[in-house]
Amino acid sequence: MRETLTLKKDVPVAGDYDVVVCGGGPAGLMAAISAARAGQRTALIERMGFFGGTATAGFVVPISGFFHKGRRVVGGIAWELVSRLVRRGAAQVELPKGHISFHPEFYKLLAQEMVDESGVDAYTNAWVSGCRREGSALSHVVYESKSGTEAIAGRCFIDATGEADLCRMAQVPMLSQSAALQPLSLCFLLEGVDLSTDLLRNCIHHTGEGGRPSCNAVIRAYLDECVARGTLERFGGPWFNALVRGGVVAVNVTRRAGNAACRASMQEAERRLRQDMFAIVDLLRARFPEFQNCQIVCSGANAGARETARIRGLSVVTGDDMRSGRTYPCPVARCAHPMDLHRPDDSTQKLIPLERAAYVPHTALIPHGVENLIAAGRCVSCDAQAYASLRVQATCMAIGESAGVLAAQSCMQHAAVGNLDLDPVCEMLRARGIVL
Repeated sequence: MRETLTLKKDVPVAGDYDVVVCGGGPAGLMAAISAARAGQRTALIERMGFFGGTATAGFVVPISGFFHKGRRVVGGIAWELVSRLVRRGAAQVELPKGHISFHPEFYKLLAQEMVDESGVDAYTNAWVSGCRREGSALSHVVYESKSGTEAIAGRCFIDATGEADLCRMAQVPMLSQSAALQPLSLCFLLEGVDLSTDLLRNCIHHTGEGGRPSCNAVIRAYLDECVARGTLERFGGPWFNALVRGGVVAVNVTRRAGNAACRASMQEAERRLRQDMFAIVDLLRARFPEFQNCQIVCSGANAGARETARIRGLSVVTGDDMRSGRTYPCPVARCAHPMDLHRPDDSTQKLIPLERAAYVPHTALIPHGVENLIAAGRCVSCDAQAYASLRVQATCMAIGESAGVLAAQSCMQHAAVGNLDLDPVCEMLRARGIVL
């Protein structure tokens, strides 16, 4: 039996807001800006010193999910961010697939500017560690920082932590995991790669032009040989993507089983992923002249998590719902990306295309039992197949903006999130230019 320690301390309340957003990644960044633009006093708590999450801390390039069969299905604040990056020469839209290549440092700067412009109060370098629940509602979130333990009061709360941290702390029921979680990957940046040859020239921008796949088939075949010989245990992809400016490429090739919602599991996975990163780069140097002079510039601050906890919401989106194109009275986002299922115990990946862009209903964002809490991003209520599509960045950004609208409407209507009059919600979503 583990020893336990009981702690009791007074916690200062650092602020009182209408909307409190936990997590400043793709979903949380959009949610905070969205709520603030709706006139709500908004706080954003983020554990890093910048915003963007998987894009900026994890180097997950490109951003997927904006287009389906050449038609854009995500708009609003997310498309505004992309458009502003493009105007600065720091992003490009890679049609016909429509993935967005971008430079992470420009993304960080623009995200900071958009937070400031909207009037959001940011609490960076702060980690959500608890909450106070009074009956069926939350009153405060608690966070840790170099200044110690503090709390923020709010009327409505948004969990955009990725791992559903706040929802789990609030004792929201979670969906059970019926199979092993999809694997973690540690993305990294390489400089000194020769991008002018046939090996890489046509795969560093994921356009899909001419039917070209994003995955580099030649390098994949070589890494498969390495696995067969026992010089490599496993890998993913590989995917390479230019950062628009400069000669650095983002690389997604590592893969390990692990649970990002468990400290010990994450620690062990990241330890092995870092070893894998160097081993794979050495293998590439040994085989391909294009990599002979390359060096690792930087790796993600953390491994990227494809799958962790998901809430049990007022409704559960299923793979069948997405394949059938099921519609809803109040959709909050479209899903353009194929169902992308990666196995944690080998190097395989299964893609299930969507015939039409699918929908996410507002009820998938609303957990049972807490009237002023909303889930945003990849922790929304869905089964494993639906999750494998909606977890990508563009969809999470759309979900985040809509979560901000739901939170704002909850404050404006003085109503529980699950009891909102949906007419003004839908009207506000349409006015935002969210493609529904």
